[in-house]
Amino acid sequence: MESKLLKVKLQPNSKEKLLELVDYIKQNPTEPFSEMQQKGYFWDSFFIDDEDFLFMVLKSKNFASIMQDDASLIETAFRSHYERFRSLCWVQGSYQDIEEIYCFNKGLSFMGIAHET
Repeated sequence: MESKLLKVKLQPNSKEKLLELVDYIKQNPTEPFSEMQQKGYFWDSFFIDDEDFLFMVLKSKNFASIMQDDASLIETAFRSHYERFRSLCWVQGSYQDIEEIYCFNKGLSFMGIAHET
């Protein structure tokens, strides 16, 4: 399993909107999981720091083969929630793929964590 760490600058006071998105994901896990499976990766973890940077850990069996064009994506209701969060909270042009990282826990997956609610 490959891992990547992404960094995104958020607008000030975006944490509440991030928590709303996470709550939506927890209540409707099949929607984002369906989209992530189609794309070939999944979100493992989100972290936000005091300077309003969002760090996202993504995992994939092979990042070289992930879906690059969303034209064939079968969207769920999750898409509108995610796009609203992104348009309201992300600072444009701040998305940064920091580096590939290694995960020592091969069994860790976002899906497994979300279903434990």
